[in-house]
Amino acid sequence: MMLITTSHRPTRRTRSFGHDLERIFPNSTYLTRGKKTVQDLLVEAYDRGYERLLVINVWKGNPLKMTFIKVSPEDWAYMGYLYLHGIKLQREMGFRNIRPIREEMTFIITTAENVGLDHVTFGQVFAELTNGKFVPRDGRTLQYIADKYNTDVLGVVEPHPRGMAVNFYRFDVSKENPVGPLISVKIWIMEDGRRWDYKEKLGIKRSEEV
Repeated sequence: MMLITTSHRPTRRTRSFGHDLERIFPNSTYLTRGKKTVQDLLVEAYDRGYERLLVINVWKGNPLKMTFIKVSPEDWAYMGYLYLHGIKLQREMGFRNIRPIREEMTFIITTAENVGLDHVTFGQVFAELTNGKFVPRDGRTLQYIADKYNTDVLGVVEPHPRGMAVNFYRFDVSKENPVGPLISVKIWIMEDGRRWDYKEKLGIKRSEEV
């Protein structure tokens, strides 16, 4: 599905986040960045048969931004960016030693129940970025959706006090609770001009932070 790595000199927490994502996105791999350039990473992602490269950038010890790049030898391109409020790792949610999914499996994105249009739009955007499939919730249970698409893994877009969040379920691990990581998103930006900013949405004046 995708090759996952970090910016240069990542912190331990950022590396842990990368490993958590490896356990969520089916048939994906976390790769230690080392001295590799983005071009080196794109070549490696292509050689491994991946269609996406995800780079996690760090700021003050924590993941700040997720950059998604389309992998193609003739048409590679930056796709979009998620700016984060923060994350909650799998181990912080009570789950340790989850095995990665080493097989092709549909990654489904849906929403929590009774959310707004912004959450639905972000679910569609997140599906584009990850090369997953967005499925409207429409009152159905998560288990029903998972069974319908023959998958064990779902990303669920949820409300968050300062933006929106994505949580992840592995039904082969827990039928009841999300396993994480929990990703809190404050801004998303697509290269084609689409964007969403929680401060702009709420009419809060933004400083020059991003």
